[in-house]
Amino acid sequence: MCLFGRSALALCILFGVGLSHSQQDRFSNLLELLKLQVQIEKTGDFLRRDCPTLFQQTGVSRYLRSEPRVGQSPSYNGVTSEELALKISLASHTLEFLTQSYLRCTADQQINTNGTGCGMPTIENSSGVFQYNPANSRQSAWMRDSQPTNQSSANRVWFFRGFVRDNAVIMFDSVEAMKRNHSRETIRLPYNWAGTGHVVYRDSVYFQRALTKNIVKFDFKNRTAMIEASMRDVDGGNTCTYPWRGYTTTDFAVDEYGLWLVYGNISNNCNLVIAKINPDTLNVEKSWATTISSGSVGNTFMKCGVLYATNSYSELSNYIRYTYDTNTGKQESLPPNGIPFKPPGKYNTMLDYNPHDGLLYYADMIKGNLATFPIV
Repeated sequence: MCLFGRSALALCILFGVGLSHSQQDRFSNLLELLKLQVQIEKTGDFLRRDCPTLFQQTGVSRYLRSEPRVGQSPSYNGVTSEELALKISLASHTLEFLTQSYLRCTADQQINTNGTGCGMPTIENSSGVFQYNPANSRQSAWMRDSQPTNQSSANRVWFFRGFVRDNAVIMFDSVEAMKRNHSRETIRLPYNWAGTGHVVYRDSVYFQRALTKNIVKFDFKNRTAMIEASMRDVDGGNTCTYPWRGYTTTDFAVDEYGLWLVYGNISNNCNLVIAKINPDTLNVEKSWATTISSGSVGNTFMKCGVLYATNSYSELSNYIRYTYDTNTGKQESLPPNGIPFKPPGKYNTMLDYNPHDGLLYYADMIKGNLATFPIV
């Protein structure tokens, strides 16, 4: 019989000692916990090396103290399955907090040292424009996973047609397959979505459930709705939208810091709110209230914790007219020559930055133009 210490666990797995089904599940959970603790230790070492000031802060040090270092943890004999599941959940949240702390620290350092990366971006000319017929005359969205778990996931493209009466997501193996309209499969979500502000992040799609205040996480791998949460100040109708309407009351975003939700506050004149969202629980970790309304901007995206809002959804010569930096709390109005870009159409229905490939994804319902713009 295998003991539940780390060394014994490794030997049991290595030599294939016969285990019952329940024991196999337990060892699998123990191995998952071990992997998380290894990742936490490595991330802590990176923080200690690259971000010594942040490393000494109470919040970070508290999280690190909550997990034992590899080789020093006690035996897990006598720990119930429920207690083990709780330890895994806590370790996952610890790793997420430390990872985001490290990303935020290194991004800030990059701004301070050379002014690139997370400094004021430039939106380059489109790296690829094509017409996709199903997007013609339909408000749509398309995207790749913002934090893919493998190469297949990184290549995959997701297409969402429509904005309120639809729940069918079309999956393509690549952009080239999409251009040929060779889809891999169609996945039906349990609910219709609202608007076009969805994101795919770590093999899950995050979207607003149509005609409700609820946001939903749906796992593409398991084909299940993992969690649903109500957002008190989100508009469940069609009031606090972008100017073209289309139930665009919420706009999920992913950047170098993780998952965000941008929405017009129905309780405050539809002024935009930027909310940092926990991807596992959908809880709001922190939020920032802006002084600009959802109806006065064309679209928005996040990069390095900064909200960028376009001037219009219908102008061929567009530009970023407003920014809000959650790192500093500073908001700023920009001139037309500050961060300009030229969209390929005159009816922009979706705009999202993908931190994995560094591209800004764009959808237009006129002729079904889809495009990507490198951000540097």
